[in-house]
Amino acid sequence: MDIAVILGLLVAIFYGVGTFFAKIVCEKNPLFQWIVVNIVGIILSIFIIIKYKVMITDQKIIMYAIISAILVVIGSLILYYALYKGKASIVVPISSIGPAITIILSILFLKESLTTTQMIGVFLILVGIILLSISK
Repeated sequence: MDIAVILGLLVAIFYGVGTFFAKIVCEKNPLFQWIVVNIVGIILSIFIIIKYKVMITDQKIIMYAIISAILVVIGSLILYYALYKGKASIVVPISSIGPAITIILSILFLKESLTTTQMIGVFLILVGIILLSISK
């Protein structure tokens, strides 16, 4: 199995379990959850920068990194507020459309391509997300 697939599955497990615990915290205070996530992120970032001497000087890459960070931080804040207001079983599947957006952007701007089988898989995932999100 390709290492990227294994890492992708690990991401899904960590996000899935992490979001489960976030729902528990968000029922009390979504801002607290957001603050804790960002503080932990800052601490881990400092550790990585010091340990691996990560430095980028390309201004374009720095700009993309800042845009990415802002969007992810705002997205997580909205996710935690949505978990506070709604059911995890509805909010999380809807928020899972994000990877489909990444795929579309990657095809359009990074010139990546999908096989027919992969396109069918993305379509089925989107159908599954829609079906999971339907509230009676």
